[in-house]
Amino acid sequence: MAMINKRLLYRIGLYTVAGMIAFSLYAKANVPPETDAEYCKRCGMVKIHDRFFKYDVYEHNEMKPIVDMLIKGCSGDEYCEIDRAYQYVLRIPYKESRDNRNPSDVINQNGGDCDEKSFLLATLLLQKKYKCVLVTTKDHGFVAVHVPNEISLKHPSSYLTIAGKKYYFTETTVLQGYIGQYNNVQERDIDGVFDMVSKKEISLDKIEFHVVKS
Repeated sequence: MAMINKRLLYRIGLYTVAGMIAFSLYAKANVPPETDAEYCKRCGMVKIHDRFFKYDVYEHNEMKPIVDMLIKGCSGDEYCEIDRAYQYVLRIPYKESRDNRNPSDVINQNGGDCDEKSFLLATLLLQKKYKCVLVTTKDHGFVAVHVPNEISLKHPSSYLTIAGKKYYFTETTVLQGYIGQYNNVQERDIDGVFDMVSKKEISLDKIEFHVVKS
């Protein structure tokens, strides 16, 4: 009798597991495919012109002491604050990556690629509510920032005009640079432009491209 009960329980358990597996496969087969928006939300990604980027540009509390240190002495001068953040990121060495370093990693590891350094710069700028966009090409990414007091900018300057505002190139992969410096990216090279504040891609037909070469 005990043997029968054991066999019966074994068969019941076996059929139950098989049933659960079958139901799971059926359920998965009937679940609608995940949308890009759902994937981005689940994985912390953003989609920019059919490419996905790990998005980690927020108002991180750990960045505030760094920003406070950088802008000390600027006395509220907006160009000074933006340029201090830019020069800080510029001094971090360029290092190739396959790990999608977040802004804190770029600082702690003292290195980042073009996307990672651009995301760090955007994170610093957003601490002070400065508007910026990420510009992507086939194999490159850089930030363009809106500078409220343009009189302090060096010239020649390269920028995008979006909704009547100028966003100046801030290339992070050069050894020395200045806001508005031309980085050899041409209009035809640009794949996408992403608003770092609203976290939305901007249609290229709404953007004007301006380059003043030295």
